[in-house]
Amino acid sequence: GGGPWVLWAPSQPSVPSVPSTWSPTSHPWLVLFTKATTKSHTSPFHHTPSMSLIDLITERLATIDLHDETVSEYIAGIVQEEWLEEHEKREAITEYLKETTEAPTNDLIDDMFIAWRKEQAEIMRKEEDKKAKATESAPDHPLKDTIIPADPATASGTAGPAKRTTVWDNIEQPESTSFSQRHQRRDMSKEERAKRDQLLAQYGYQLDEVIEGANGEAEIVYKDHAAGAGGKGTGGGEDLLGANRNADIIKDKERARREQMRKKSEEEKERNKMLLEKQRLAADKEKKRTAKKEKRRM
Repeated sequence: GGGPWVLWAPSQPSVPSVPSTWSPTSHPWLVLFTKATTKSHTSPFHHTPSMSLIDLITERLATIDLHDETVSEYIAGIVQEEWLEEHEKREAITEYLKETTEAPTNDLIDDMFIAWRKEQAEIMRKEEDKKAKATESAPDHPLKDTIIPADPATASGTAGPAKRTTVWDNIEQPESTSFSQRHQRRDMSKEERAKRDQLLAQYGYQLDEVIEGANGEAEIVYKDHAAGAGGKGTGGGEDLLGANRNADIIKDKERARREQMRKKSEEEKERNKMLLEKQRLAADKEKKRTAKKEKRRM
């Protein structure tokens, strides 16, 4: 209804209880999954840009009377795990929280994944901005500050200032260019065309042909010849030497990035196992302490 939020959970020891028979090796990802549907909701807790995922999880767990940084870190590790699907992560967290509280957790888990998606989107946006700025500011970049006329009027020198843009914008995404831009490129001077073809060859592409469409549209077709073009003779291998080196560098970087991600994932899994084991031992200790108190009372 429209009444105030009421959150209730039974009294818990300082460390959430976990069954003594459970261990990370017996159920590494709590594979006893259940199919559950969660309703969309409007949460009173808002994830601000300055709030980390662990901070938000800690805040949300506090609403169900769970105050343990170890639990927050463990759940954050599951949310950020790259090798699990989101529905698997949700069900793993649900099963884990069932062992510690009887309070409803669907809305809480929704908040975690909403915050995580926002965090990932912000990280990707910053990375893209950083790459774009680095490319634009590179002093020796061959595509920096290359001037291409912005419209047919300036191309013919009749009116308007030249628009300052890079050839790269027109090379990497030919399908995104407009009708007028495609015709404009076709009408380049010999010097401009030669310069453009040189840059295309340097970066592993060559201009194939200009195709006139049924509606009169001109389409420039490019093809990648960075691989296998060295055997064409007449100096072709030398012209593409830089392109081949660039391709190798990119492949090496991508291979290193994947290896780094794999190692990071393995380290995260090992860390999660250690946290779970620590949690289990603490729960066993608390359980024994409670049992001793009960015996003394008897």
